[in-house]
Amino acid sequence: MTMQSLARQRGLSLIELMIALLLSATLLWGVLQIFDGNRNTMRMQTAFARVQESGRFATDLLVKEIRMADYWGCAPDQDSIENHLDVNDDDYTNSTVQALYDQIGANGIAGVDNTSGASVGGMTVLDGTDVLTLRGSEDACGGVGRMVPSTQAAALHVSAQCQVASGEIVLLTNCQSGELMTITSVQGEGGCSTSGGGNSASASTGTGTGTDTSKKTITHNTGNCNLAGAVDNATKVLQRQYGADARILKPYQRTYFIAASGAAGGNSLYVADTGASPMELVPGIDDLQILYGRDTDGDEVVDGWVAASSNAVQMEQAIAIKVQLVAASDSGVNADDLTVKDLDGVDTTYSDGRLRKVYLSVAKVRNRGRL
Repeated sequence: MTMQSLARQRGLSLIELMIALLLSATLLWGVLQIFDGNRNTMRMQTAFARVQESGRFATDLLVKEIRMADYWGCAPDQDSIENHLDVNDDDYTNSTVQALYDQIGANGIAGVDNTSGASVGGMTVLDGTDVLTLRGSEDACGGVGRMVPSTQAAALHVSAQCQVASGEIVLLTNCQSGELMTITSVQGEGGCSTSGGGNSASASTGTGTGTDTSKKTITHNTGNCNLAGAVDNATKVLQRQYGADARILKPYQRTYFIAASGAAGGNSLYVADTGASPMELVPGIDDLQILYGRDTDGDEVVDGWVAASSNAVQMEQAIAIKVQLVAASDSGVNADDLTVKDLDGVDTTYSDGRLRKVYLSVAKVRNRGRL
């Protein structure tokens, strides 16, 4: 290479450098656009998956609970069930579920339409949403036990696997009658000390069963039970002998509502279960709307869909329940504004960029009318 050719190698000109920078910036911009598009797509897919998961889980849960509401065993009617609880006991009158014990055998469905300033268990319900209360009873043995025949009219035996406990309120039913009472002791597991009822922890061990370990005795004596929160029994004489044809059930009351989430932000579906503090069930639920399908003429066909009523007779006519939920993503994903018309015909527009989906379902109350 000659000295003359070396002298001509003076580097890039300003124009060449600017063109190179422009090409590099264009290429980098394209890469960033692809990255941002992929990130937004991933966020949208994650949000959509979360909305589907929350909406489907909440819907399936409520539908299942609605179908099983108002189940009180096979007792013929409310009048056939005798309430042995002491209605003057402070643990009875102060109970947040007193309405449950007062309405055993009837009025298994209640609700509040378009709440305003309402609270459940100390939690503020989101204004404009509905509240659904379902009452009924479920197997006290959890599916692993049953009633055992007895040769004594006053003795109640359950299989050894049945995990009932002293202080629990149970509903004992067959297809002739029912008994609502507090268990005061369980054989081998102790119980509450009572005055005037002749019942104690020691008295329960081995009573009526001898050495038969396949079953255990439960008692329901009267007297002042010393277990915290336990309701005393005012009476203990049962209407008849209960054996293998009977079911031992545990009454429940569950109230579902929408409130601000305690951890994730946004709103959540909550449940207050049988006197317990509210528990967050499903995050990302912005609205709950309920309509009740009433059968007003007894032909087992819904005659009209109405909002919740404080009239117990009208609520007892509800044979189906329509549920509308609005599920939302955890955070904004630049989603378009969404206007939702609820079951009352009211429009609500969401414009915070979160992804939302509306879920609508209808459930038959299986324990009312024919299936």
